[in-house]
Amino acid sequence: MRRALLMTVSLAVLALAGCGPKYKDGKCDTSDNCKGQEGFGKVCVQGQCQECGGDTDCKAGFVCRANKCEPRPECEGPADCAAGKTCQAGRCVAAAPAAECGPDRACPDGKECSGGVCVAVSAPAAGGPCDPLASVSFGFDESTLTAEARAKLEADAQCLKQGGAKGVTVEGNCDERGTAEYNMHLGQRRADAVKKYLSGLGIAAKSVSTVSYGKEKPVCTEATEDCWAKNRRADLKAK
Repeated sequence: MRRALLMTVSLAVLALAGCGPKYKDGKCDTSDNCKGQEGFGKVCVQGQCQECGGDTDCKAGFVCRANKCEPRPECEGPADCAAGKTCQAGRCVAAAPAAECGPDRACPDGKECSGGVCVAVSAPAAGGPCDPLASVSFGFDESTLTAEARAKLEADAQCLKQGGAKGVTVEGNCDERGTAEYNMHLGQRRADAVKKYLSGLGIAAKSVSTVSYGKEKPVCTEATEDCWAKNRRADLKAK
C-alpha cells in the first residue's frame, strides 16, 4: 500500500515536471510560445515576443524596423532615386545643386556670388520699395530654404534696405496635393522660414508679416510636376 502511494506521488511529480514552463509577460523560446499571449507580438526574437524579426514577418508594402512593421520607405539610399534626386529620411528629394560660385569661381560681370549662386546686382528704384520682390520656391512637402531661395532673399533684403520699404508681407503657398488644412499649415511654415531668414539678414522681424494661402492661390493649374513646383512658393510683397 505504502509502495503504491509512493509510486503515485513520484509519477505525479514527473508529470508536472514534463509540463514545461508557462510563458507570460512576452517571454518566449519559440514563436509558438507567443500565440496565447495577449498584447504581445507573435514572433519570438531573442526571448521576447515581438511584432516582427525580419521583413518577411510583415505584410506586403511594409518592412521590419526595430521589431515593428512600418510602411516601406520610398528609398533607402541615393541609388534608389532617379537622376537629380537623393534619398533623405526615406524619401527621394531634389539633390542640392553644386555651388555655382565661390572663392575659386567668380561670377560674370553684372552678377555677384550669394549663397553659392550668381545673382544679378540689383539696383532698387530711387526713393521707393523694390517691386516686385523675388518669390522663392520649395521642394515637395518642404519648408526648408534652398541655396537658390537664400540667394534670392539676400537680394530682396538688400533691396528692402536700400529702397526704404516700411515692411514686407510673406505669403506662403502650396501645390494642390494634400488636404486644405495641412496645406494651410505647410504654407505658414514656408512663410515663417522666409521671415526668419530675412530677420537674420537685418530686416526687423516686426516689419515682416506672414500669411498662408495654402493651395488657394495657384499660379498654375495643370496636374504636372512642373506646375506643382511653381505653386510651392512664398511671395514677398513690399509695403
